[in-house]
Order: sequence, then structure tokens, then C-alpha cells
Amino acid sequence: MRNLPFSLVLVAVMLLLDFYVFSVLKVVAHGAGPRTRATIFIVYWCLSVLALVALLFMPAINTSALPKGLRNALFVTMVGLFFAKLIAALFFLIDDIRRGFQWVAGRLFFSNTEGQQIQGGGISRSLFLSWLGLAAGGTLFTSLLYGMGNKYAYRVHRVPLRFPNLPVAFRGLRVVQLSDIHSGSFTDKAAVARGVQKVLDLKPDLILFTGDIVNNTADEMNDFIGVFKKLQAPMGVFSVLGNHDYGDYVQWPSAEAKKANLE
Repeated sequence: MRNLPFSLVLVAVMLLLDFYVFSVLKVVAHGAGPRTRATIFIVYWCLSVLALVALLFMPAINTSALPKGLRNALFVTMVGLFFAKLIAALFFLIDDIRRGFQWVAGRLFFSNTEGQQIQGGGISRSLFLSWLGLAAGGTLFTSLLYGMGNKYAYRVHRVPLRFPNLPVAFRGLRVVQLSDIHSGSFTDKAAVARGVQKVLDLKPDLILFTGDIVNNTADEMNDFIGVFKKLQAPMGVFSVLGNHDYGDYVQWPSAEAKKANLE
């Protein structure tokens, strides 16, 4: 595994993040019943361990042998958990820094309090920030899962363009722009075909693909070429490459193999 040192460092960072978030989760869940706390903790660590195992072993195995849906679910879970915890940890860190300054100030200027926070009524500021951090991280993670589950919920955004110097030949021109197809995430050909038909129903004069047709490699499109071939327009169908289309996120055996991926 060529990136083993980097993977180990990343695993160490994720473990620190896991324990940091878990320390706050224990405080927030303190008032819950024993069974509820146990369920929360088990789910938390099962997802965290799954993400760590995937991070360590996925680069070493042939992931193409796994079902595409499983690969996508593992990737979204791993990335989603990491960023959700990172967002939550930022809120916790703000509170820890605040309490650190408060403790130092208490020790230096208010020795009679012995550096302890004076508690008032209602929810404490620390508990509020803890809940806010967990809510922010949970919202991000839920949004990613929602996006994965609704990848075929295609929407048409109509944008009329009006400006004085528009050439007469372009007036009334209907252009359909398709971006970020990411065909490597597709598992339902019929659902993709419905999206293609939605484009055809718009009766475009020109169709433009503006990058990221695949996730990583060109062969992700193989199963869907027949579907996308149905896209026709009087002025043609054109495409440009996006950052994912260059194959920069894949460890190629040689420069020639990477070049062949683009041909």
C-alpha cells in the first residue's frame, strides 16, 4: 500500500476526532436512560469503526469487485462521518477555548472562585454549544445521505437570459446545460433514462455537458453510453472535462494508463 503512512496519519486524526466527539456525546446523553445511551454509543462506534476499516483497507483491495451501490454507500458514510465530526468538533473547540480562558481568568483575578464557572439558571453555554455542534454535524451527515438517496430526483432550472447586445441569431435559442453527472454513482439505468427523457422533452437547440461526467475513471460510463446517446440536438451535443474526468484521484500503474483513460 503506497499511501500507508498517510493512511495511518489520517486514521490517527480520525481516532482523535472520534474520542473528542464521543467525550461530548457522553455529556449530552447523560440525562438519557441507560438503554438509550447504550444504543447511541453502539451506533456511534459501529459507524466510526466502519469508516476507519474502510479507510485502511479500501486502497488495498480491488473495490471494483464490490457492488457499485455498496462502494458509494461506504464512501458517503466515510466522508460524511469525517466532515460531520469535524464540523461538530469546531463548535466543541470554541467552547473549550472559551472555558480555558474563563478558567485562567478565574485563577488569576478571582481566586475565591478557584477558577470555576458560576452556574446560572437554564441551559449552560457549554451544553448549548455541544448541542449546536452535534446538530450541525448531524445535519451535514443527514444531507449527504439524503443526496445519495435522491440522486435521481432531477430538477429543471429555467434561466432566461436577456441583455441588449444579444445577437439576433441567438434570440429564442434553447440551451440545456448538464453538469456533474458523476455516472460512477449510478446504479439504476431506468432512472437515468428518465432524466435523459426529461432533457429531450425540453426540445433543446444545443446540449452542453460542463464537466464531471464520471467520478474517477472513464469506464464508469460504459453501462450508460446507450442511454446518453439518445441525447440529440439540432446544433449538437458538446462537452468539456471537469476535475473528476482527468483521473487525478486514481493511482494509475503508469502515465500511459492515465492517458489511455482519457482517450
